[in-house]
Amino acid sequence: MNIGFFTDCYLPQIDGVVRSILLFRKSLESAGHQVFVFAPKEIKSEIKFLQKATTEEEKNVFRFSAINSFFIPGYPVAFPISLKTSYKIPKLNLDIIHSHSPIMIGMFGNLVALSENIPIISTYHTYYSEYAKHYWPIKKFKFATSKMVKNFEIFYYNRVDQVITPSEKLKKILQESGIENEITVLPTGIDLQEFKTGDGKRFRKKWGIGDDKKILLYVGRLNTEKNVDFLIEVANYLKNFPEIIFVFVGDGKSRARIEKKVGNLNLRDKVLFCEFLSRSETVDAFFACDVFVFSSKTDTQGLVLGEAVAAGKPVVMVKDEGLNEMVVDGKNGFEVEEKVPVFAEKVLKLLRQPDLYAEMAENSKEIATKFSCEKQTEKLEKLYKRVMTEYEATSWRRKMWKELNKEYKVRVWLKKIIE
Repeated sequence: MNIGFFTDCYLPQIDGVVRSILLFRKSLESAGHQVFVFAPKEIKSEIKFLQKATTEEEKNVFRFSAINSFFIPGYPVAFPISLKTSYKIPKLNLDIIHSHSPIMIGMFGNLVALSENIPIISTYHTYYSEYAKHYWPIKKFKFATSKMVKNFEIFYYNRVDQVITPSEKLKKILQESGIENEITVLPTGIDLQEFKTGDGKRFRKKWGIGDDKKILLYVGRLNTEKNVDFLIEVANYLKNFPEIIFVFVGDGKSRARIEKKVGNLNLRDKVLFCEFLSRSETVDAFFACDVFVFSSKTDTQGLVLGEAVAAGKPVVMVKDEGLNEMVVDGKNGFEVEEKVPVFAEKVLKLLRQPDLYAEMAENSKEIATKFSCEKQTEKLEKLYKRVMTEYEATSWRRKMWKELNKEYKVRVWLKKIIE
């Protein structure tokens, strides 16, 4: 198959969405398919993302001009206007389009699907309507903005041929919001090979963390919607345990405020900020930690949870119903209420009971094998083939194009405009 990935976020930005795209692209190409990525160009930003695209990763990648987002600094707003790229698209002979966002490049993907008369599926990675509450600068209009975003989501996702969500949580949210399209739950796979080379000692040595320290690790953006302040409160609660240290791998618009809060609470010797690290260093961080901690309630998958599990680490997280299947309460971690003492006690329970810790660590490794990249990609391939077959047989867009082309040669005109 020739597959088009259309995304408004790609390297050097690195988050759960980009990780998902990279992992599925790699696995699909290993299975013999061609994947063409349509993404924004790199933007100038104060936030330093270290995972630059390699020459091999840039192969079959088409970039569009972009500017730094006003609402989410470090993330691009793309302008998918390129005569050179538009001319090449019909020559790629795409079989299916996979959109990874409903924004600028995602909408461009819809236009390409229309002009090429091929099916389009879209993964709902990000809880956009909820994020709008955190990023819209005028408080008075935050909820109105959230409602407008939700209405746009309904418009967009009801007009693709198939919707994918990475978790049951998100499927339920979309169904309740008014999206009537079929929704398939497909979590991103884990690159188990990548987690055979992690070196926790190397990470500890680089950052000067002794073997006597117990590391509680968080990996992700340092933004309001990630609820990182809760983890700082947990650090404050545990400040009388000198062996415990919190390590934050990531960056974001809230970092300066969070660091100031850490200083005001006299926690500088308890909290280490590492910014975004290279991929190999991030994997080392997973292996270096003792417990992975997670407090976000707006995540749609929490891919980092799967990565912690792949490293054989127990997880303590704020309960978020249906977020993922990689953390099973009581088996390889704990899902708890958003209460600092409760969260902290579960962390201490793991650190104080070696037998329980060892059992949960082993369970994490076992659970990770069920979500390998290869297994998840096989499911995605089957979905592509089914959608393509159904599109041939029943798609209203396909039938419409046949009639319009027969009478007016509309497709020929549209393709001439694109070319």
